[in-house]
Amino acid sequence: MSKPIVLITGGTGLTGSHIISQLLEQGQYTVRGVARSASKLKSIFPDARPDQLEIVEIPNLTSDFTEALKGVYAVIHVASATYANGATGPEIFEVAYEGTLNLIQQAIKQGIKKIVYTGAYGSLLDTKISNGFSTVPITEKDFGPITLEELDRTDTNLTTIYQASKTIAEKKAWELAHENPDVDLTVLLPPGIFGPLVPNFVLKSRESLSSNDYVYQIILNGPDAYPFFPVSDMVDVRDIARAHLAALALPPLPVDEETGSRRDKRFIVSGCKYWWKEVADLIRRERPHLAHRLPKEDVPAPVQITTPLDLSFTEKFLPGFEGVQSYYPWEDSILGALDSALALEQDGKKN
Repeated sequence: MSKPIVLITGGTGLTGSHIISQLLEQGQYTVRGVARSASKLKSIFPDARPDQLEIVEIPNLTSDFTEALKGVYAVIHVASATYANGATGPEIFEVAYEGTLNLIQQAIKQGIKKIVYTGAYGSLLDTKISNGFSTVPITEKDFGPITLEELDRTDTNLTTIYQASKTIAEKKAWELAHENPDVDLTVLLPPGIFGPLVPNFVLKSRESLSSNDYVYQIILNGPDAYPFFPVSDMVDVRDIARAHLAALALPPLPVDEETGSRRDKRFIVSGCKYWWKEVADLIRRERPHLAHRLPKEDVPAPVQITTPLDLSFTEKFLPGFEGVQSYYPWEDSILGALDSALALEQDGKKN
């Protein structure tokens, strides 16, 4: 008997490759990976049989997915263009907004009911991040107020474009899901994603490090500067990958007694807070040969978001994420991210 097919985008990236790896290990589904380069995705999973991993080459997320979506049980949409991987403002918008809606609309048109979407932590914040410095916890009910009409996709601040594009795309995704009540949508909201790479991951440039590059910057920016990445919450890439599998298996939530409707499956997935000063101390302790490349100890700590996250909704409804003990220790995530960057650095020296 054939297994249900799960289509996944972004499989050559940091998070997507871990999701595919875990799906293959689980063995409950046939994975259909959509990628711009079939050979690149195949090189990451060279031992996967055709009945385990199908690869469909599609040039971009605004393409026609008709053939790729045939026979698919569920869609996991991870792919995104970010300022971390070298994309321009218009490219970020095209992938994060237009590409996301294109895929979700085509999936709904083909009758696919199960959709898991990797949203963005920034969707919880207002445009100026003022609610990032509050004593009032951020919850899954928070949503940035930005609208499509307000977005300037030519803005030189790529962080703003990414945050706004992902926020607007998620709002539209929920609108589509509510218009089609048979669609079971889950949105996962990870903050900083750090951790090791899957075996055979293709490292060609700093862009391929994705968010791990921020950890790399702490030994790259010189003795007087910390990375500019104000997010202070993080999740290990293996945990956010695991969250996608949990979402895939999660049935619709029960009806909310107050509203009389089902709660949206919108989950903040975060292991803990971290601070760049602590990251530097960790590297001095665990990778002492890199100490001379770290910011000096008297360099002021960079500003990071202080608002706490309320994870009670995730802990209640997303199986396997019942508390901090459910996640990898932050130290493992940081060192895994750093080691991935050092592997890239070493390859560069060889070449």
